[in-house]
Formats: sequence, C-alpha cells, structure tokens
Amino acid sequence: MRTKSGMWLLSVAVMLGLSGLAGCGGDKGGEYRTFDKGKDTAHDAEHGHAHSHDHGHGQGPHDGDLIELGEEEFHVEVVIDEEKYKMTLYLLGADAKTAVAVEAKEIVLELPGKDAAVTHALAAGPADADGKATRFEITSEELIETFHKDPKTVGKFKISIGGKDFEGEIKHDHGDHDHKHEEKK
Repeated sequence: MRTKSGMWLLSVAVMLGLSGLAGCGGDKGGEYRTFDKGKDTAHDAEHGHAHSHDHGHGQGPHDGDLIELGEEEFHVEVVIDEEKYKMTLYLLGADAKTAVAVEAKEIVLELPGKDAAVTHALAAGPADADGKATRFEITSEELIETFHKDPKTVGKFKISIGGKDFEGEIKHDHGDHDHKHEEKK
C-alpha cells in the first residue's frame, strides 16, 4: 500500500514538473535576440530582453531627455537650461547619438493655452555647409514657466526628416532634477 501511494505521489510530481517545463519554451512575448557584448550596451541587454520603450528613453549625448520619432528611426534630445529659460532640441539618428541635419529653419512647438493653442518657434541653430541644421533653440521665460505651472503640460511638434513627416511630444519631468524656483512677487 505504501509503495502504491509513494509511486502515485512521484507520478504526480513528475507530471507537474513536465507540464511546467512545457510552458517555458513557448512564445517569448516579443522579439528575442542573443546578447552581443560588442553591440549591446543597454543596462538590460545581457538578459536578452526585447528592446521596448515607454519613452522615457533616457539621456542623450547632451544630457537631455530623448524622444523617439517613428519606430526608432530618429530621436530628438530635449535640453532645458532653466536659469537661462532656454530650450534646445537636437536631432539625432536611430542610435540616439549621431546628429541628423534637416533643411527646416524652425520647429514650432504647440502648447495648450487657456482659449487656444500657444505656439513657440525654435529657430535653427548654426547651419552646416549645406545650409542644414541639427539643433533648434528658443529662449523664452513664458515657455519654460508653462511647463512648471502644470507638470502635465505636453508640447507637440512636427518635423520633416528625409522627406518623411514625424510628430513628437515634449513633457518636462520635474522629478529628474532639483529646482530652486523663487516665487515672483
């Protein structure tokens, strides 16, 4: 009797173990790629996770926040100098490091207003030999303060790169750094 119940328990344990293993080899829930130490520098790359974003993409080469354009086709790095009330947008390639030049003379940033949208034009920075620019800037106390008044503020812009139109959104996360704002009287 003891042997039959022992065998039954062993059989159940083996069956449960095998059914658990059968579930491990199925769909991985995304892209799967192997780790390549020479190419994969992301903090989670060694674990073989598929590359996905909620964008918060991290920091760019100028220590700004990155915004994805398209399906990782291009990126925009947003750098805000709060003391000078300056916002700079850098156009970057798929690697989020290489500068990308465009013919645009400005990027228009649209923010929600009380009655209608408010627009701010970021002028093209110094052009290269072909007359193209890789960065766009604006100095505007009003613009920077708009992001501070309401942390849910979202600025929207459009840019054409290589004949293809892209849209992006700028959100200024106050949790990334310390602010010492003085109330204006």
